[in-house]
Amino acid sequence: MQQKNARKTYLEQEVFTATPQKLQLMLVEAAIKNLQLTKKLWLEERLEDAIEPHSKAQSIIAEILCSLDTKGAPEIAGALASIYVFIFRRVAEAGFDRNPQYLDDAVRVLMSERETWKEVCEKFGSKTDPPETSSVAFESKSGSEKPKGPVSAPPKHFSKPQTQDTVPTGRSWDA
Repeated sequence: MQQKNARKTYLEQEVFTATPQKLQLMLVEAAIKNLQLTKKLWLEERLEDAIEPHSKAQSIIAEILCSLDTKGAPEIAGALASIYVFIFRRVAEAGFDRNPQYLDDAVRVLMSERETWKEVCEKFGSKTDPPETSSVAFESKSGSEKPKGPVSAPPKHFSKPQTQDTVPTGRSWDA
């Protein structure tokens, strides 16, 4: 139990301090892991156990698809959408037919995506500076109570990108 809590805390910290490109890499890696587990469970004839990782993989791929920035770089977003639609379809077809080859097709493309996002992380970084704390209060639009104690300021990368060295991720940090 204590090890599970430590793992959860580590993952939360990893996500909180990750850049958008690192978050994308983490999503791709999670999809690969879940698809590989699905295939393993299918081959072991543990079909009920395979439902959860298969569903998680589909949800991750759908999230990646939905997060594409179609306004910032429509040509790139269109090309990426085609890739992720292919992956999503193969995973869905695999679920209907219980065909591990379809999962292999999806994993093969995701592995290529993973290598691309690893390179992006190496070039642009994958960690942010730890957030600074401040005692700035805010007005709640819902009329609920203001938070007590310090409020974490968002990491510096949450501001709108100002340089050419940015990577389109499909995530908008503007509220």
